[in-house]
Amino acid sequence: MIVEKILKAKIDEYFSHQREENMLYVTDLVRCSMILKYEQEYKDLAIINSINASAIMGNFVHEGLEGFLKNVFSNVQTEVELVKEIVVEGKTLKIKGRADAIIEVNGEKVVVEIKSSRTDKGIPHEHHIIQLKIYLWMTGIKKGLLVYITPDRIAEYPVDEPLDDAEVAKLAEETLKLLKAPRYAWECKYCVFAKVCAVQQNASNK
Repeated sequence: MIVEKILKAKIDEYFSHQREENMLYVTDLVRCSMILKYEQEYKDLAIINSINASAIMGNFVHEGLEGFLKNVFSNVQTEVELVKEIVVEGKTLKIKGRADAIIEVNGEKVVVEIKSSRTDKGIPHEHHIIQLKIYLWMTGIKKGLLVYITPDRIAEYPVDEPLDDAEVAKLAEETLKLLKAPRYAWECKYCVFAKVCAVQQNASNK
């Protein structure tokens, strides 16, 4: 009964996110650029990926920590929707994202990005740092905090340098032109589209 409700909620959430024309999500900019293409071509696999148990567990971790932040900070926003336009090769593109939380510490705003992980090995991860730097660019806030919840420890890392327009435009161009496939060597191992990916198949045949 509960499992059914969880899965239905996640599937409904997936379908509620309709991609607009000339728009990229922040997450598109920090992952393999082929995923954007395959999400459109193989919608069934994309839906399956949306109900991945690890991802669902991560969502509950987010919700729990966001609730905690509301209790301990007097001025806090959670699930903050962000949109900013940028010009890429003469074309206006919307970048859309959602910051986990924006808190205020000693009168200064801080963007908080929450991550769950099976292990603390290698944290903070580069793509998470870049994601938070994009949120800083979108909000104009100068300080960010990357918070990890893992079975081994809870850790936080300050991120204080927003990306600039040129850096975001470069990430967007790489994504739209499918230039980063994969963006990181480890991505294929965890990708639901690996079985249908021409890039992965070519790499396996070498």
